[in-house]
Amino acid sequence: MEYRIEKHEEIKVVGLKLSTTNEKRQGYKQIPKMWKSFVKDEATRNKLLSLMDGDPKGMIGVNIYNVDESDAQKFDYMIAVATTQDEVEGLESYTIPARTWAIFPCTQKTIGKTEYNVIAKWEPTAEYKVLNQGYVTGYMEGHAPDLEVNGLGDYAEVWIAVEEK
Repeated sequence: MEYRIEKHEEIKVVGLKLSTTNEKRQGYKQIPKMWKSFVKDEATRNKLLSLMDGDPKGMIGVNIYNVDESDAQKFDYMIAVATTQDEVEGLESYTIPARTWAIFPCTQKTIGKTEYNVIAKWEPTAEYKVLNQGYVTGYMEGHAPDLEVNGLGDYAEVWIAVEEK
């Protein structure tokens, strides 16, 4: 699989947040609906685009794990942009911790397949260990969010936090 490794300091993002769960695959149903609604909401989309002044560039899907200590299946999902702006009224903010990232280019349509291939095929033989665990069971042990960076056209990237083995 094609990939690159990058180290990044903290990344501040602002955007819309959905609280969901892996139970009965609810997140897999709710997140596409969220994106569909977002694409139709030109005012919110333009507001986010006007705030995008950080890296990575693009609309970012942010999977934030372990938001409920009593239920490892619960997570938050954000549609966000990287920004240096202070708190923005009407939007949620989150700081992605400084990490080393394995970044996998893909298309918007192949994000899910790419995420699967990272865990099933890439990690077992890679020089890096994925920091988050629980992808197969849905009971996450997260040490950083997973990111889906949507660029121009159909171009996308999957960002997975890693450390050297």
